[in-house]
Amino acid sequence: MQTAYSNAATFTPAANSHVAGDVNGGAQEFKGMGPSGGQIMITSATLMINGGSAEATAWTLHLYSVTPPSATADDGAFDVPAGDRASYLGAVSLGTAVDLGSTQYIETNFINKQIALAGQSLFGYLVNGTTLTPAAVAHVVTLFDVAL
Repeated sequence: MQTAYSNAATFTPAANSHVAGDVNGGAQEFKGMGPSGGQIMITSATLMINGGSAEATAWTLHLYSVTPPSATADDGAFDVPAGDRASYLGAVSLGTAVDLGSTQYIETNFINKQIALAGQSLFGYLVNGTTLTPAAVAHVVTLFDVAL
């Protein structure tokens, strides 16, 4: 029997222009994603933006096994420099959030991305695909996974 996990991380960007490929809210931690040092499979993800202003861009979540050494701040250009390569685990395309009035939301299923955890946590950068000015509100990403 597989054990299922889920956890959320909140990315809160500044309300200023973010060009395509910028980090939103810096690196954040997804705690308790599986057994320490274990293998997991991310099955689904959601992004909920807690604001009523439509943010029409494709979102990508870049994953790391530890806090990214580069420590890119909010509104910094996303990059995988040499010091980050050992901990970089790839990316999950979340899609474009749909405007639901007071909330923006997207759900992505059937991801099936296998990852080896270094501990029990994953770390990530939320990156916008096109230039936009995000609202300075919580951008909550929830990951769902199973231990392998």
